[in-house]
Amino acid sequence: MKRRMRRLLSADGRLFIVAMDHTSFMSAPVPALARYGETCATAVANGADAFLVPLGSATLYAEQIGGAALIASVPTQPPLLEHVVERALAVGADALKVMVYPFGEGNSVNEAGALGAMCARYGLPFIAETIPGGFGAQEMHTPDKIAAGARIGVEMGADMIKTFYTGDPESMRAVIANAGVPVVVLGGPKMNSARDVLQVVYDAVVVAGAAGVAFGTNIWTDPNPGAMTAAIAAVIHGGESVDQALTRIATPAGVA
Repeated sequence: MKRRMRRLLSADGRLFIVAMDHTSFMSAPVPALARYGETCATAVANGADAFLVPLGSATLYAEQIGGAALIASVPTQPPLLEHVVERALAVGADALKVMVYPFGEGNSVNEAGALGAMCARYGLPFIAETIPGGFGAQEMHTPDKIAAGARIGVEMGADMIKTFYTGDPESMRAVIANAGVPVVVLGGPKMNSARDVLQVVYDAVVVAGAAGVAFGTNIWTDPNPGAMTAAIAAVIHGGESVDQALTRIATPAGVA
């Protein structure tokens, strides 16, 4: 478990995940994800530490993911827990991620607990993506509920939490403190500008102290995903300001 956690978190204790598990639930193709291997290779070349991918893509694009860490994204209701964990290990996963909906309907919390126990049995880090009430329950996406939901994920065995940014560093610090394990911020829908993307990264990681981010849409729908990846990596691992990182997009230093 400790060895695999070291694969996820760099020496600075931070992590930049490119989320590409959308192919397991999208209703229409997206060009960058239709070119999955190319998108992975571009992200690796520009500083991505890890990828969040379904088990199928983990197998298909192992070469392009290369030495980056691999986080297997599995359904909230896996039919055979042990087999899911074994398959994740077979494809070389460094961690396993599942959705959890605290305060919502369904049995996702208990299911997460069962999966967390199985991951612990095999020494595989377990990441809970905690979404209070579910994505549609926006009235529950408050700082208090985000913080409480994160802790519920931890109590189900999560070694790391993926969840919303609360909107300001002060309330995000409360989420991180309440979790007690590394917290990464999800990117969510497409933001209005590159500055908005980098501001969230800076405020969540550099100011509030989150371990990192797991961004997908805001990277691979960008006109220059390589430059955007390089800019985010510079904030996370280099502590660059938003203005500094923006120069990497205005004058791309990364591989396009």
